[in-house]
Amino acid sequence: MGAHKPLLEVDGRPLVARVLDAAGDRPTLVVGPGQGVPEGVRVVREPVPGGGPVSGLATALATLLDDARAADGPPSGTRFPYAVVLLAADLPFVTPDHVERLVAALASADLAVTVDPADRVNWLCAAWRTDALGRRLEALGDPYGRSMRDLADGVPRVPVTDHDRVALDVDTPADLERARRRAAGDPDA
Repeated sequence: MGAHKPLLEVDGRPLVARVLDAAGDRPTLVVGPGQGVPEGVRVVREPVPGGGPVSGLATALATLLDDARAADGPPSGTRFPYAVVLLAADLPFVTPDHVERLVAALASADLAVTVDPADRVNWLCAAWRTDALGRRLEALGDPYGRSMRDLADGVPRVPVTDHDRVALDVDTPADLERARRRAAGDPDA
């Protein structure tokens, strides 16, 4: 893309800021470089950067669980946190409503994953039950360079259909231009 993708702008805002808006009031954690991340949002780095999304997700879960242990564990009778929502930084149209749909779908599975109307899975717009994610990461071993398909293999999951195309990602300059046109109101973008 020729630039740090999360810093690319759609409708005058960096992609990373648009994605963080979708988290709503949920605690958020960004794994990776902190460029473009709004002040007050926690940023952590992988022990070995560049390991891909599974490695980043493992880092996020370890950080959350370390935080819980440092705070003397979660309140009695609860598990902290119930769900981990995974949102790639290149989803300019993801919404808080879609995130809520992902989390609600965890009532019937360990993994809720976004699927577009053509049945394409977006592994980087998903929600995991925390305990299931922890077990799967442990079984997977070293997360560096592993694929999301490897991580999700055998995990009971439920698709969350993306009828409104909120989980479109920006992977190419053409995708970025299409996202900018869509944000400007172009119904054909």
